[in-house]
Amino acid sequence: MELGRYRLEEQVGQGGMAVVWRGWDSQLRRTVAVKILHAHLHAREDIRKRFDREAHAVARLHHPHIIDVYDFSDDPSYLVTEFIRGTTLRQFADAHPFDPPELAAACLLPIAEALAHAHAAGVVHRDVKPENVMVREDGVVKLTDFGIAALLEPDEKFTVTGSILGSPAHLAPETIEGKPADPRSDLFSFGTILYWLSCGQLPFQATSPAALLRNILDGKRLDPRLVRPSVSDAQARIIGRCLETNPAQRYQSAAEVQQDLLAMLRESGIEEPLKTLAAFVRDPEREAARVRALLVERALAQGEEQLVQGKTSAALSSFGRALGLDPNNEIARGKVSGIRRHERTRRFFMRGTAVLAVILFAGAGFQLWAHKGAVVAAATVATTPQQAGTTKTAPKPTETPSQEPAATGTAKSGETASATKTGTTNPGAPSRDTTDSERTSRPAAKPERNRKPAEPRREPEKPRAVAQATPLTVKLHVRFVAHVTVDGEDRGDDNMFTLRLLPGPHQVIVRHPCCVDAPQEVVVTPNRKDQIYQLHYGAPLPAQFRVTNAPPDARVLVDGVLVGTASDPRPYSMTQPDQRAVVTIGDRKMTTTLKAGTFNLLDYAQATP
Repeated sequence: MELGRYRLEEQVGQGGMAVVWRGWDSQLRRTVAVKILHAHLHAREDIRKRFDREAHAVARLHHPHIIDVYDFSDDPSYLVTEFIRGTTLRQFADAHPFDPPELAAACLLPIAEALAHAHAAGVVHRDVKPENVMVREDGVVKLTDFGIAALLEPDEKFTVTGSILGSPAHLAPETIEGKPADPRSDLFSFGTILYWLSCGQLPFQATSPAALLRNILDGKRLDPRLVRPSVSDAQARIIGRCLETNPAQRYQSAAEVQQDLLAMLRESGIEEPLKTLAAFVRDPEREAARVRALLVERALAQGEEQLVQGKTSAALSSFGRALGLDPNNEIARGKVSGIRRHERTRRFFMRGTAVLAVILFAGAGFQLWAHKGAVVAAATVATTPQQAGTTKTAPKPTETPSQEPAATGTAKSGETASATKTGTTNPGAPSRDTTDSERTSRPAAKPERNRKPAEPRREPEKPRAVAQATPLTVKLHVRFVAHVTVDGEDRGDDNMFTLRLLPGPHQVIVRHPCCVDAPQEVVVTPNRKDQIYQLHYGAPLPAQFRVTNAPPDARVLVDGVLVGTASDPRPYSMTQPDQRAVVTIGDRKMTTTLKAGTFNLLDYAQATP
């Protein structure tokens, strides 16, 4: 069958909107794919106009991971593209699971780059799903069918969901609600594929299409780490951010997704993701085993390093990650058991210390109570001079009858001294230093002297001191997700940390790939209304670059500063973790946001002359 200069040789695919043929371009003498719209769509003038508009937009896209559009026509309506010798991602993944999960990230890294290129050109895909990703025989992945989903109105897509969209499982919530799609809608769909490849199942599932759409709108899904324990924390965070129900809380650009995926893969030890993917496509079982061994080795090494640094929680996570990848790994199992034993011993010791502290506190309280009781008792015995004058005291065994009146004087110590001077004491009695009457008077005088000064020195009540030492619930906030250590204890990665801290100063360290480590002190104030404390990053690290689609010798300048050529760009010093800059590549310019401490993609094709 002939279609202009194209000879249609074999039908190779069919969907709800088009039939795909393998064809031969008689003019350029090459094999092509010809996608012909179904007759019922071609018959509608509004569809033909949209097809023409979308075809013009897609034909402008030129990227190594986007299928090339060679030709198109709106009467009859068809697209002519490069012919891919391979299978769809759906077919390949069904036959070869992407396990360990880093293989899924390596596979979708170039798709994120392709979406970034398309979005920068103003083209939204609108139908990102595994059937629209082709896996070539040499391991290259390509995104297909740009703009096709834009031909139908939202309500039309749901009237024939099964035939047109194949499955609604990859739709963004705003698309379900009939709102206009934007680049963030593509990123949600991207997240569903990353989840599916990483876990072996879709994030949103239900027994009916209506229930499935409701689950997507409500964000009901399992954490990927619960589905497949070998999914790393970093990969789970990327998936979770892509799948945020609110578009404002998702990644705001595909370039951000690409950067985080690349950083995560390199941190795990996969330095060349595209080569790893190509090897996996050629020999899935062998490459999967190699990557798994690499990841386990890297996780064990990280765990050992974290133990040396005293980061027990992080080390436990690393060894647990190794066990998730290799459940029979004896080294990881032994390390996990050792850390848990150490933690149990530490908790036992801490509980024992707490009990001892309570006992000591109670003992101190009893001593204080006893001391106060003794003071009160002594004060009761030591009466005032007026009361003493009315009390009769029995004669002591060593006293003579002539001393009895002296014992009833108004001031005992004074009378003793007076009696000595006047000679009324017995000449044969002991000296003044050893007189029984004076020894009797001294203990009574001590409480009288100490009683009044004791009141100003009254100790603060213990319950009040305990209340001041009670930990407070505080929040530590950092702008981007960062790794935080508080008083030497690893608190993990997040941008908001809810902790229980005692009032007073605490030593905090903030770590982020964009910047140097930032030690800082946080002072928790008891009477503060909002217990939210802002953390700051360290000095930003230099930005690095990857330049694509540019002549190798094209000069690259950032805000007028030469950073090398397209084939060999050098790092650029940053003043902020992210900052706007004008980048010149050869004879073209572009304005972009540079990220510190990571690779920034600079696409020559996106720059303007």
